[in-house]
Amino acid sequence: MIKNISFVLSLLFFTNVYSNQRALFVDGFNNILGSPSKENKLLGFAKKNNFNTLILYELNKIDKRFPLTDTRKNSVLADFIAKAKLKYGIRKVGASGESATFFIDIVQVYNNSRPKPEEKFDIYNLEFEYWSKKASSNKGYYCEGYLRDNNQPCNRQGSFNYFLESLKKLKKLAKESKHNILIEAYVGYYTQKEISKISKYCDRLLIHTNGKSPKICFDSTLKNLEYLSKINSNIKVSIFFSARMNGMGYWLKFDSLDRGESLFKNQKNKKNNTLNGINGIDGFAYHTYSYLEKSISYNSYRKN
Repeated sequence: MIKNISFVLSLLFFTNVYSNQRALFVDGFNNILGSPSKENKLLGFAKKNNFNTLILYELNKIDKRFPLTDTRKNSVLADFIAKAKLKYGIRKVGASGESATFFIDIVQVYNNSRPKPEEKFDIYNLEFEYWSKKASSNKGYYCEGYLRDNNQPCNRQGSFNYFLESLKKLKKLAKESKHNILIEAYVGYYTQKEISKISKYCDRLLIHTNGKSPKICFDSTLKNLEYLSKINSNIKVSIFFSARMNGMGYWLKFDSLDRGESLFKNQKNKKNNTLNGINGIDGFAYHTYSYLEKSISYNSYRKN
């Protein structure tokens, strides 16, 4: 009887702590993968700070070192993902990319090549900032790299069309996968019409914030949340914090992740009358590992 009660209490505690998604975007991953000490430092940091999701950058660079479509060489990545899940309590590992083509040609082929589920990616994260100036410039990176080749005009409408088509392809890719794949979209400054379309083709939105404190971050994204509330979608929502010094990085040198998330939610609760159409904010994402690690290390040093 005592054992059963203990099990139930443990389960409730686990559910309470880990039911929400806390995601860490990992920059510099090309310099981490293949180095046991750097891998363990990253994973130890993630575990200590209750991150249950990792989103990996620089997979294009990784692919040049350890071709991800080659089973003779992609085991280095497979071993890292398995270690993260089996030894460090990471529930999901995601791949970040700018286009559906990268996921179709590289990431999905990698996933299909690995026999064990713990070696596979669980999230396809699309990060294509269609709202930014680099999307609307005729000589910009997006225009030259993506839009012209896909017969899209180099303006916001063209970049949005490309973004939406990429999401549609990713959603189709996820349905075809034997492994359960979730589609995430990082979004910044969108219109209500845009977010209504975006929400149909992904499982989670990562909504950009801009500010040096939880309150300022909330204020910066209030309009985005209001647009989302009006479409009455059940899509999952994560709040996307920057850990740079001009973002939440300085604040996190003196306070905790838990308190920052709680303060943001408190601000949201004060606006429930205007945001009641949102199903709920059940996650937070941090950009990126190298900046966040410095802030939290400083905070630990300061307290000790």
